[in-house]
This record gives sequence, structure tokens and C-alpha cells, in this order.
Amino acid sequence: MAQTEQRSYERIVFIDILKSIACLCVLVGHVINGMLKDGMDVSAVLRTVNSYVYLFHVPCFFFASGYLYDNRRPKTWDGYFRFIFKKLIALGLPYFVCSIAYVLFSSVMSSDMHTAYSFDAIMGLWVSPVAQYWYLYALFEIFVIVPLVELICGRIDRRWILLVSVVCALLVRADTVCIDYIMMYTCFFYTGAYCNQTDVVKKDFFAQKSAVHLLFAGCALSIAVYAAYQMIVAYTDFTVAVNYALRGITRMLLVITVVWISYAVSRMQNGASRFLIWLSKYSLYIYLFHTWFTGTLRVLLRKAGAANSWVQTVSGIAVGLAGSLAAAVIIRKVSFFRFWFEPFSKS
Repeated sequence: MAQTEQRSYERIVFIDILKSIACLCVLVGHVINGMLKDGMDVSAVLRTVNSYVYLFHVPCFFFASGYLYDNRRPKTWDGYFRFIFKKLIALGLPYFVCSIAYVLFSSVMSSDMHTAYSFDAIMGLWVSPVAQYWYLYALFEIFVIVPLVELICGRIDRRWILLVSVVCALLVRADTVCIDYIMMYTCFFYTGAYCNQTDVVKKDFFAQKSAVHLLFAGCALSIAVYAAYQMIVAYTDFTVAVNYALRGITRMLLVITVVWISYAVSRMQNGASRFLIWLSKYSLYIYLFHTWFTGTLRVLLRKAGAANSWVQTVSGIAVGLAGSLAAAVIIRKVSFFRFWFEPFSKS
């Protein structure tokens, strides 16, 4: 019993750390990408960081969601419809609240924002997400499709479903936004679910290695994968389809390396791991609100003449993180506000 509880605890820590790492990478990526879209002079190092994190940060969220999904996936049709209803509420409320607020905000700040939305965008939220809120939209789509496929396929080996989702992600590109999300990200979601089912991170290869060695090996492998991808892209002239598949393979490999790193950190039990575990409690709010603070700060600093990319990046990360955490604390103190972001919260 004690071993079972410990194993469950490690899984939660491992996923919490993965979500926090992904959240911080999203924050860093949006700060740097915001400067690039504004036409600011960004250092080569920051451009490289931006290119690197954009390959894996959101796919890591889908992996984490799939990993957690495997513990609560519906096994009957009645369970499926209850599952979908809860996901519709849990994801739909923050999606529409934040999207509508963002559209209104961008309409007011349209002259200072690189991406501005008109009021008509509110009516199109059912089929066309805005800003980073597309993730909630895509995740709901996947929650609808994946258990549906599993129920229809019955006892089919889940490796075949994983294989199909990977092939679709690498070879199929849809023109319709709704379908494109499913094609691109279901493979990461289902990889997470399959890793949970097979308990792959607890295999002897990982369990018998020291956490420090695992961490350094994971970081080195991640950098090597990214460097190899950049070299291939720079010195080859593949077709669009091949480049798309190559990018997809690279993203999957990088997600695996970040999962590897997250597991290593979860075993270290130091200040960094404790911070990431704590931060994971606010990952939803950081993802939802960080661009409000980073975008506003970027505009203010630019108007004040502070155009240095490193100043913008460091201050943007700090303000984006602090602002999102402050918003989370305020929202969670007021039950009416919290309902729109965590409708099924018990506290």
C-alpha cells in the first residue's frame, strides 16, 4: 500500500514539474516572440531560445493532459457523456471568459498591439480561437475524440491508436483550424496516455540511474536534438511535406526529453523541484493571463525608450509571472470569480 501511494505521489510530482517547465517556456517564448512581432532588435541568443521553446512548450501540456487522462478515461458511454459535459464546463468557461476579455482589451489597445481583434471575433470563438486560448479549444476537441475512438474501437491495442495519431501529425495538414488542432496535437496527448499506461518512466533504465545523471543526460539530449534539427534545416532543401514531418519528429523527441528532465527533477527534491511543484498550482492562471502583463509592459517600456531585448525579456518574464500569480490569488479568494476559472474546485 505504501509503495502504491508513493508511486501515485511521484506521478503527480512528475507531471506538476512538467507543467511548470512548460508554463515557464510559454512565458519566455511569448515575451521574445512579442518583441519579434513588434519588429524590435532581438539578440541572436534570445532568437535561438525562442525557436527552441516553441517546438515543445505547448505539446508538453498536451502530454501532461494525456497522462492524467489515462487515470480517469471513461469506460462506458454514460461515463463518456458525463466526462464530456464536465470538460465542456471546465474548459469552456475560462476559454470564453478570457477570450472575450482579450478581444475587448485588444480592441482598446489596437494601436499598440501587433495582433488586434475586432468585436466580430467574439461571435467566431466557437470556431476560431484567439491568442493562446486556442489550447483550451484544442484540448476539448481531443477530449471529445480520444475517448470516443477508444470506446468505438473497444479492446484494440492502444499502440495502434498511438501510431495512427503520430502518422496523422506527421503527414496530414488540414486547412480547417478545428481539424488541424486534432491532427497536430493528439499524438502528444496520446503519447502521455500511453506512457501512463505502460509506466515507462519507472522502467529500470530510469529507476536505476541517479537523478543528477538523468538530468544532465536529458538536457544534453534535448540540446542535441534541437541542434541536429537546425543543421538539417539549414543545409538541406527538402519539400514542404518533408520539412513538416521533420519538424513533427523533432517536436516529439523534444517533448520526450523534457519529460525525461521533469522526471529527473522530481527525484532530486531540492529547491528547484519544490519551486516547480509550487508553481504548478498556478499553471492555469499563468497560461491564461501572462500575455496581458507581458504585452502591456512591452508597450510601456518601448514608449519609455527601453528597447534592449534583454531588459525586455527579464522584466517581461518577472512581470508576467508576478502579475499572473497575483491574479490567481485574487480570483481564488472570491468564489464568484473562481467559478469561471475552476468551476469544479472544492475550495
